[in-house]
Amino acid sequence: RSICFSPDGEEISASGSDGDVYTWNVKSWRCLNRFVNNDGSIVCSLARSSRHIAVGAESGVVNMFETVQGNPMRNQTRKSIMNLQTSADMVRFNHDGQILALSSRREKMGLKLVHVPSQSVFANWPTSNTPLHYVWATDFSPQSKFVAIGNDKGKCLLYKLGHYNQ
Repeated sequence: RSICFSPDGEEISASGSDGDVYTWNVKSWRCLNRFVNNDGSIVCSLARSSRHIAVGAESGVVNMFETVQGNPMRNQTRKSIMNLQTSADMVRFNHDGQILALSSRREKMGLKLVHVPSQSVFANWPTSNTPLHYVWATDFSPQSKFVAIGNDKGKCLLYKLGHYNQ
């Protein structure tokens, strides 16, 4: 149901309808780790940073695990983010793993940004005036100066991230 590479390209994490998350080494094709997403529902999306793996589920919960070479430490959730009311269709880390974007295609304005070090959801954006509509795709530019958001209206919205413009 979802697959992603580690930032260094040496590992692949994937999940099927069983809700388990598997991590393989690309060179040896060996399974390095398997763990159950604590949410208990089917995994919809995965994202990796150098220190974390984010697991989005059909329930809307996004669990974030700290990792050591792709293996979740102690298989315990570092943070459960419960800000979406419908399935977490997309999760994506920015280039340095400081921001996690999560969204649902089934929820109008269903996009949240999480500050990973503090484990808190940004309350000041998006606002009710941000014209997101239903979010279908999100990605960060290579140095995170921008975040691009594609919606169901066929628009690509581009926003500058002030912190990364220095």
